[in-house]
Amino acid sequence: MKISSLILAAGSSSRLGSPKQLVEYQGEILVSKITRVALAVTEEVLVVLGANEKLIQPELNNLLQENISRLQIKTNPEWHKGMGNSISFGVQALAEKSDAILILLCDQPFVKQGIVQKMLQLFANQHHSIVACKYANQLGVPILFDKKYFPRLIQLDGDSGAKAILKDYTDEIISIDFPEGIYDIDTQEDINKLKMHSNA
Repeated sequence: MKISSLILAAGSSSRLGSPKQLVEYQGEILVSKITRVALAVTEEVLVVLGANEKLIQPELNNLLQENISRLQIKTNPEWHKGMGNSISFGVQALAEKSDAILILLCDQPFVKQGIVQKMLQLFANQHHSIVACKYANQLGVPILFDKKYFPRLIQLDGDSGAKAILKDYTDEIISIDFPEGIYDIDTQEDINKLKMHSNA
């Protein structure tokens, strides 16, 4: 079974005022950090860029050269339509050669190899077709989808992300507790909290 990772890194970071993809945490920018995690646990990785791609792409060039056969970086020309559009764009690029796709965001700094490996193990061992993380009493990303959901993911558009699909398939989901998933980077305050956590 071939599992691929789709990393969403296309947003404009409008609330932050500068690209969140390039925020540094523990000596590495966020988009590189999540790409390394994905490369460690899945066979193929696609990073979808959009806004600020000319600033972000060069920062990934070393990773690309090191993993030329497994890492793709593509720019979604319609990134401005929202996360759903970038999911659709990415799934279309990966669908033909993937049995499942793991959707990751670039701005969740506490997503590490361990939690993703647990998701993959659950997917392999359980008779469930979706594995989602649970935090703040809701399901969210990272989310792993079996290929039977690819057509539905490709239909996404606008600001509706992968979570929009989950309510229709509650019996087919297994969740994994990931309380750190609630932390993401949207504002300068979020960055300040991240730095405090890093120094603690």
